[in-house]
Amino acid sequence: MPQASLTLNTKTPAGESCAKLRSEIAALMERHESSFELSAGGKTLEDTDKVPDSPVTITLVNLSWEGATPARVKDLGGGEFTVVGEAMKGSGHFNFMCNTGFTDGVGYFEVEVLEGDGPFIGVTTKAGFKEGYKIRALEFGGPGNLSDGSGLKRGGFGEPVKKGSVIGFTLDLTDGSSVGMTVWDGDKCLGEAYKGCKREKGATVYPVVCARKPGDRFKLSLKRQPRVQEKRTPHPAHNSWELTRFVQDGATVSLDEAQTAKGAGRGRAYIGPGEPPKGHLVMQLEQSAGDANEFKLHFKLFNILNTKVTITGSSGSTENLDVGLILGTRVLSPIQDFENKLSTALSSVDSWTLTGSGENAKLTMRSADVELAFDWVDKAMQEPVSDVALP
Repeated sequence: MPQASLTLNTKTPAGESCAKLRSEIAALMERHESSFELSAGGKTLEDTDKVPDSPVTITLVNLSWEGATPARVKDLGGGEFTVVGEAMKGSGHFNFMCNTGFTDGVGYFEVEVLEGDGPFIGVTTKAGFKEGYKIRALEFGGPGNLSDGSGLKRGGFGEPVKKGSVIGFTLDLTDGSSVGMTVWDGDKCLGEAYKGCKREKGATVYPVVCARKPGDRFKLSLKRQPRVQEKRTPHPAHNSWELTRFVQDGATVSLDEAQTAKGAGRGRAYIGPGEPPKGHLVMQLEQSAGDANEFKLHFKLFNILNTKVTITGSSGSTENLDVGLILGTRVLSPIQDFENKLSTALSSVDSWTLTGSGENAKLTMRSADVELAFDWVDKAMQEPVSDVALP
């Protein structure tokens, strides 16, 4: 973490912006303006703050980057780097690690995407830092997914990461043998992504970026005061819901095929011999940690359907909705026709109504041509990823 602390006599008076003080200090020390932090009275000073009428502490930080392939990185100083060299043939990525790490307590850092689209960003250990898909890490990125560096851990966790994105990470290292991570996209908290992921006792974790091509450019910033997720009472739609009725264009769509499909498939709706044909058509609505009106919709059939649902207004007990693009896996399915109909129906939904409470709660989603009726079901919501171990 911080490398050293010092104080300087400066000419910027109290009441001026800390941005002006930072520029003066950078000139005096011949350092990049992002290579140190300012604080006073135990509080980190942002550039928009005013210079206090008390001593200001300058804390130097070392934010240099290294590449899994050393020739691929050009360190620009102050936490900034760019990817250099020739483009890679086919799919793949280049991995870069900052040499400033976190070992214990709670920490926070964020990475701004200055150039490029679709990077994955997170943390790794020195033992886990390797090139390409051999890396072992806790990451968020790409189209908005969670990854361990070599494969998908959870889809649809957030929005795609692109140029201009500022992705933040609150790290929970209070247990010396595990890592927890909450992800932020700008000022929006996406929620707890990883929890209790194993690491070697006392192992340091380091910020990591998995970039896609030469010319991609990133900037790391450290914050001394980690962001805290707001606590609130969940919306009643934040639950698991079993589909009980499906009407499309005035005709009732049979649920029998989806409920009773036979085989040893991977999804909730593709059940094996002897399993009861109930509790398999379950949709989960997860309220966003950063926006009370936003939900992640997750429907696991043979394929998986994901989208974002946003409450745009209300009229009585009915709430108006905007449903995002339906994203899903593309595995050959014995209930493909049903999945296609359901995907089309969900994309057209423009309202929902909630009635009852607890075990008697019911949710009805509607549009001009669609009605989807659900009963509350006792099925655990998606938990943070916990099955990744950092070497």
